[in-house]
Amino acid sequence: MSKNKVIKSVSFNVTNEEDRLYLERIENVNFSGYVKRLIEKDIRQRKVIKSDRAPVEAPAGHNAIMTKGTPLILKTE
Repeated sequence: MSKNKVIKSVSFNVTNEEDRLYLERIENVNFSGYVKRLIEKDIRQRKVIKSDRAPVEAPAGHNAIMTKGTPLILKTE
């Protein structure tokens, strides 16, 4: 194997219904290419989210925090 390659493994539990569905989905697929396309899609989506979102300002007396790109306003009473 080439010294230029890094291998990352993924485990699937065949007794877990969700994992079995994943395995069925990738049965006849180039797994490496599939995962790389998913990663590329995720990277592009995150870039869009970061560039399209305006800063969030909380109303007076409140604090704003970000969770997974969604602003939450915490009331302080």
